[in-house]
Amino acid sequence: MNYTVLARKYRPQTFDDVVAQEHVTRTLRNALKNNRIGSGYLFCGPRGTGKTTVARILAKAVNCVNGPTQTPCGECPACKEITAGSSLDVLEIDAASNTGVDDVRTLRENVRYLPTNGKKRIYIIDEVHRLSGAAFDALLKTLEEPPPHVMFVFATTEPTKVPETILSRTQRYDFRRVSVDELTSHLRTIAQREHLTIDDAALHLLARKADGSVRDSLSLMDQITAFAGDTIGEQDVVAALGLVDRQFLFDFVNAVAEADGAKALHLTKRLFDAGVDVADFVSELLDHFRTLLVLSSGPESAELLPLGSAELAEYQKQAQNYSVGDLLRLIKIASEVIRDLKDGGLDERLLLEVASVRMADMESTVRLEEVLKALSALPIGAASGAAGPGGVPDFFPAAPLRKDEVPAAAGPRDVTTVAAEALAQPSRTLNLAQVHAGWEGFLTDLRHTNPMLASQVRMAEIKSVKDNQVTLLYFASGETSMQLVLKVENLNATIRALREHFKANVTLKVEIDRSKEHPNPPLAKGEQPKVDIKKLVEESPRLKQLIDKVDGEVIGVKKVQ
Repeated sequence: MNYTVLARKYRPQTFDDVVAQEHVTRTLRNALKNNRIGSGYLFCGPRGTGKTTVARILAKAVNCVNGPTQTPCGECPACKEITAGSSLDVLEIDAASNTGVDDVRTLRENVRYLPTNGKKRIYIIDEVHRLSGAAFDALLKTLEEPPPHVMFVFATTEPTKVPETILSRTQRYDFRRVSVDELTSHLRTIAQREHLTIDDAALHLLARKADGSVRDSLSLMDQITAFAGDTIGEQDVVAALGLVDRQFLFDFVNAVAEADGAKALHLTKRLFDAGVDVADFVSELLDHFRTLLVLSSGPESAELLPLGSAELAEYQKQAQNYSVGDLLRLIKIASEVIRDLKDGGLDERLLLEVASVRMADMESTVRLEEVLKALSALPIGAASGAAGPGGVPDFFPAAPLRKDEVPAAAGPRDVTTVAAEALAQPSRTLNLAQVHAGWEGFLTDLRHTNPMLASQVRMAEIKSVKDNQVTLLYFASGETSMQLVLKVENLNATIRALREHFKANVTLKVEIDRSKEHPNPPLAKGEQPKVDIKKLVEESPRLKQLIDKVDGEVIGVKKVQ
């Protein structure tokens, strides 16, 4: 028994079956209902969105034994012949193979003949933009004044290449790309009919890969089913189609945020070793940057993204590392790679490695008004007369903070905030990922000058980094450490160490949340991590099985019941 591919098996046979083209099917239905059927139609839109399919349904609706009707029966001889592609009254012509004026002249001769069984003789010309200029000219008179028994339906993916003289003689319908949500829902329905078990992440990935084409999505599902069988997961889709793993994208974008060019190059090597298509990776990277851009645009923008709560939290955490300006520049770099890949003049690996280094080496975006505001806050003469080493004006003084720059600590409450601000100065802009990446190095530097202070700073968690202000969060058990850090001399020492290590005009903000303990308190020097043996055994069935076989003690640990 021959297998029928999903794209043909589930090809829509009525207007109700067409996916996401309600604006087209509704208009055609009303035309059939009111007997206002035109003589020429032009269906435009991306591939796989239903242009030729709707043309066939329209032909059935006109030539059905009950027609013209909005719901062709599908059982009469005319409907069955059109569905099978054997109708003598519905002629499908590929314009790519019949481009010449002689082909159109033959068509003009044939339009004189009446239909054999149906009510109209219908010509469906696919990829009509491939006709030559002379062929279009030869078609004009017939298209403007066709015989009453003739109807033309043109389909094209490039309507801009169709002459205006043809456009003015037809009714134009624009088919749109099918959204990811609509494609995901459609694929889920097909999977249920085919008795396939496929998770939502895999469906979403297939829908994104199809790029708005229903036919492409079903072809991909056929391919994945052949690879993975009746049970399909996200990793099956990634492996079968050679796609980029989502975690790989997060790792790459984190490397860019940390300004770690070596790590970015290492990841590109992994990409090439895995045989992933560079164009696919850059396209996925662009979509990743787009998601971060949407999230950076405002707190309500998350509603625009079809993401689960866990996935959304990952993106939101990463979006903190970038400003809108940073993301726009990263998107521009990635777009340039796509353009250069299409030109084909340079090596793919070289293009991607250069782009990776450019992204990682890119400084954070600073608006001109922010620079002017910072310059205006400098002491008189700082920007014009004061010169540093080599005669260069010293715009980045790192003088110790004055005592009056540290406000008094707030009274007892659940959350206490103390800020230490420096004079506004132009400076390198840091993000959360860069501070996380350099935090251990900063603590090491601080330990060389003040070991006690370093141990107290280590007790804090880095909460956020915004406008070069590092916010540290202490929990209930770390209140003593926080009070030590807030001493004027310790606070100044910490800020100076931050500035020296990160080479930026960093300010510090300290908060405490007394409502809860630190989720992962840092270990003191020489302290060993405490192990919850009972929890460890419960989470490791193999370990529990081994312990159950032994009486008494196992390596100093009593048997866990």
